[in-house]
Order: sequence, then C-alpha cells, then structure tokens
Amino acid sequence: MKYKVGQKVRIKSLDWYNLHKRPLTEAVELINSPNFIKEMSCFCNKVMTIVAIKENVYLMEEDDSRFDWTDDMIYGVEETKQEFFEKVVMP
Repeated sequence: MKYKVGQKVRIKSLDWYNLHKRPLTEAVELINSPNFIKEMSCFCNKVMTIVAIKENVYLMEEDDSRFDWTDDMIYGVEETKQEFFEKVVMP
C-alpha cells in the first residue's frame, strides 16, 4: 500500500476512467483489485481522505467508506499548502 490513513489523495481523472472502462460493464477491470465502477466516477479528479485501510484497499471519508479504492485508482498524494511552502521556500 502506497498511502497512509489521514492522507489526502487525488483520484484518477474521468478521462482515465473513460479510456479504460469496458463498454458492457462500464467498469475498469484491474488485475488483483476491485473494479473501478461507474458509481465511483463521480469522484474522478477529486481529492479524498483515506480513513482506513483494510485488505489492500483504502476507505475514503468523502464516500462514507462505501467503495474500495486501490493504488491503481489514485494519482498520488495532495500536498497541503504548508507542505508545499516548506518544500519550496524552506529547503
């Protein structure tokens, strides 16, 4: 698992979803992972907060832990303004 509880992460874009979804199921089938389904697409390109990790999936605050999210569905960690400031201004 790449990320930790409490981190804010950005979900992959709607373009990514549309490019990878299967026409009949409208799901992105990921190897050894839960599918990224159409109902999850409303969170595309949004920042979400990891509230728990269970059995190799992340649960997110913003969807009330309704969906299982994996590393493959996430672009990366979103820096806070303070983290960005400390990295750029105060090396």
